[in-house]
Amino acid sequence: MLELNQLAHFRSFGFLRLTGLFAQDIADITRESEHIWESDDTPRKNQEIRLDRFIERCPPLHRLVTDDRVYPIVEQLVGPDFIWVGSEGNISGRNRVNWHADRKYYRDGEGHWIDYAQIKLMLYLDPLTCETGCLRVIPGSHRMPLHSDLGDQEIDAGSEPFGLDGPDLPCAALETTPGDLIIFNHCLWHAAYGGGHDRRYVALKFAARPTRDDQLVSLERYTSRVFDPDEAFLDHPDGRIRQMVEALPGYRSGSLCA
Repeated sequence: MLELNQLAHFRSFGFLRLTGLFAQDIADITRESEHIWESDDTPRKNQEIRLDRFIERCPPLHRLVTDDRVYPIVEQLVGPDFIWVGSEGNISGRNRVNWHADRKYYRDGEGHWIDYAQIKLMLYLDPLTCETGCLRVIPGSHRMPLHSDLGDQEIDAGSEPFGLDGPDLPCAALETTPGDLIIFNHCLWHAAYGGGHDRRYVALKFAARPTRDDQLVSLERYTSRVFDPDEAFLDHPDGRIRQMVEALPGYRSGSLCA
């Protein structure tokens, strides 16, 4: 469970770094992850291997979803009865990942900005510093108007926004040791610079249970096959995992009233 000061930090700045939370488990998580990458023949693209539905492929990793160090935190951040948005297992050899937000704010039919709680939990499997490609974030950029102001500067284009090179933008560099857990709002602007060696991470993604049709649009826009969850989760023996995914196929119509 997060303490009140941690909740306030996340709401204000859009991220948390929980040091050593999985230190006792990271060797097992790394071993299982390596088995998945080794058994998959997806070629590198842009110096990366990006696999979705990552932990769904490995029953020993399913426990991460309902782990007492994960499940209660997700409830605190996005609310009860949340949904599963998927997982990733990536290996990156890029030395520049320019500023971007995984999700963008969007407008409803009346032109109002919609704030929809979606979060990403990341376990880096290698020690990372500012020089070797750790995650960098712009605190508070998950919230309007800063989120939109940064987009107006096209900082994701890598074209010296504000007259600065990407690594020189004011930010927080989240240096990590394997076993640390990083949590961030999916609308937070983030980047990685430096390194160039293979940086490995496993990510879990969650969202609040949708209550509006335009939230379904957001889910489908940014996550392919989100409404077609893996059979391993649809038929999972843990009822909490089934509850996260069982309604997703019904959202394919794009309407909660269908």
